[in-house]
Amino acid sequence: MTPFQRILGAAFNDLPAPVRVLHALTTSVHTAGLADIRAAANPGVWLLCKVAGLPKPGQGVPVSVSFHPDGRGREFWNRRFAGRRYASTMEAGRRRDDGLLIERFGPFDLLFRLEPTQDKLAWSLVGWRVLGVPLPAWSRPIIECSESGDGTRFLFDIDVAFPLVGHVVHYRGWLDVIDQVHAGGRVHGTMARSVHGNP
Repeated sequence: MTPFQRILGAAFNDLPAPVRVLHALTTSVHTAGLADIRAAANPGVWLLCKVAGLPKPGQGVPVSVSFHPDGRGREFWNRRFAGRRYASTMEAGRRRDDGLLIERFGPFDLLFRLEPTQDKLAWSLVGWRVLGVPLPAWSRPIIECSESGDGTRFLFDIDVAFPLVGHVVHYRGWLDVIDQVHAGGRVHGTMARSVHGNP
């Protein structure tokens, strides 16, 4: 069971088909697409984006994301935006974090609440930690993410702001499966191999 299936339960089945495909993986999948990216024009934001691997501004920026489930309820995500790389691990929270999605990168844990509907899956950041120590709410970034579908394409819309710094980056775009590993070998092509429809 994936982190998303574990957290959402029966509501998972109501999500748009492309969202279900990428959040029900049992084997590695590679996706690619394009994104439009807006970022605040100041040196502090530029440095923050560069250090964190967040994308720099542009229209029609090439994007690739690889998803690698480990078979034990965790997923490794490797994202590339025109050369910038951002990698993290996803897992379902337990005990004090039950019901939340935890994204781990470096020493940081980001805790997201997931809100599913028939049209989209929304993520909202509700807490964060460094080296396991909770950080105060006033220091927490505002991260809002929306995932939806268009035919077989997976659509994403992510907005990030930081206290004191303000708005950092807003990026939206689409992904399509280009390579998927199955027990019998690789399957190449679009999400149409997993979800009936046209890309």
